[in-house]
Amino acid sequence: MYLKLSIRNARRSFINYLLYTAAMTVLLAIIEVSDCIAIIGESSGFHAISLPLLIAVIQIVLVGYIDTFMLKQRAKEFANYLLLGMEKKRVTRLFLCEVLLIGFFCYLAGTAIGFAVYGFWYFREPLHEMNHWGFLYGKSMFYTFMFFGFIEAVCSFRLRKRLSKLKIRELMYEKNRSQGIKNIGNYKKWGIIFLLCFVCLIGCICGIVFLPEVYLVYPVSAAAIPLILSVFAFYKWVFGCLYAQRRMKSVKIYQKDILYITANITSDFKTSAIVNTVFCVCFLFSACSFITGILMLQPELQLFDMAMQRWMGTSQICICIVFLVIYFSILSLQQMIEVRQNSKNNQILHYLGKSNKQIERLVNQQTAIKLTAPMIMALLILLFCIPLLNGKMNLILPASLNNILLKLAGKFGACIIIFYICYFGIVSAMSKRYINPSA
Repeated sequence: MYLKLSIRNARRSFINYLLYTAAMTVLLAIIEVSDCIAIIGESSGFHAISLPLLIAVIQIVLVGYIDTFMLKQRAKEFANYLLLGMEKKRVTRLFLCEVLLIGFFCYLAGTAIGFAVYGFWYFREPLHEMNHWGFLYGKSMFYTFMFFGFIEAVCSFRLRKRLSKLKIRELMYEKNRSQGIKNIGNYKKWGIIFLLCFVCLIGCICGIVFLPEVYLVYPVSAAAIPLILSVFAFYKWVFGCLYAQRRMKSVKIYQKDILYITANITSDFKTSAIVNTVFCVCFLFSACSFITGILMLQPELQLFDMAMQRWMGTSQICICIVFLVIYFSILSLQQMIEVRQNSKNNQILHYLGKSNKQIERLVNQQTAIKLTAPMIMALLILLFCIPLLNGKMNLILPASLNNILLKLAGKFGACIIIFYICYFGIVSAMSKRYINPSA
């Protein structure tokens, strides 16, 4: 009975699970591709599992956020189960069963998509002889399942721990609860931390540019730490500052739609800071993959065998595209779900005198902010780092590739604009059905 109930609830909540499904499927597909590359290249060690491990960490953070979102959507339903006499352990197992069932289907779809993408590369230009491609698929599925099991185990443990602490009254108000802090001035500390970490990051980049090649390993190894810390501190500072401005009730915040937009951004500002940090890191990884892939496709640059180098360059570009699809798809799905849930608020705005065009403009502003927010810190880092690294690469690469880093950054910016316009148009078109009160 509980299995049937889990399946029924998963089908009824399919729209809310879109975010979870998209994230799990696409990220598991990337893990599958990387596992196939490691197996076909007969590589082992940390360099073979570094990309899947990184994706697994990102996925744990995202899935944890999505599980929290789903808990808010289903909180009253779980409270009703408890009022009807169902034990809390049963309710927890019911929800975990739904998540695991959907996650397993995402695993099957992700491995199939990932192997299909890898097969497109492999059968076009095979690098090694492989008599039994079924063996490759089975082995890569097993490796991907290990990462999938690790992700689900960590997320299930965290979700079960949170559910065990919730009471019926808390479940009733969980959906509408906003996040707050006792000390509003904490954002100033995060601003100082961001400034210090960003200075350390620029120092590491300057070390890469100006130090002799013998000492390059030290700033390269240390650059990742201030990078991640500066991104996280930046978003904690920004969202904390916006929350403080809203709480201090400044007169300017009541002008036009500033209060409504600020309240929408800062209602879950703690979670938003973490999510924007993860998406900012994904954005930076996509930029690095794009630049690396285009560089490997340059005939003047010969690092490996030409067939191998072309294949590696193509794979890097594909990874970049996948990261961008993850970035824009998940943010777009998140915004669409929020617009759907706020359809009653749009009706209230209509009764208060807002026209459909004004409400549509307000929703489009929120969409633009959600799609742009993770890019802010990434663009700041790229603007500081790319000119410095471009000068270093001009000394290493042939003269025909002078200023290649600046050119590739411009091409990557053009790709971002295309993706942004397409996804913004899709979200704007699909949001119209929730803006019209008659709908």
